[in-house]
Amino acid sequence: MTASKSPEPASAPASRPELDDAPPLLGSWRNIYLLVLGNLALTIALFWALTRAYS
Repeated sequence: MTASKSPEPASAPASRPELDDAPPLLGSWRNIYLLVLGNLALTIALFWALTRAYS
């Protein structure tokens, strides 16, 4: 019977400072998320209006 060796702990990933940079569009991630949510709301409203108009 062979002794099982415990696995070595994983080392921490290397630091990536470029991930902390602001996005190139709209200045912050919060603004991008708001843009995406606003776009979703407008799309839903448009499809709802089209459904009501042609049903």
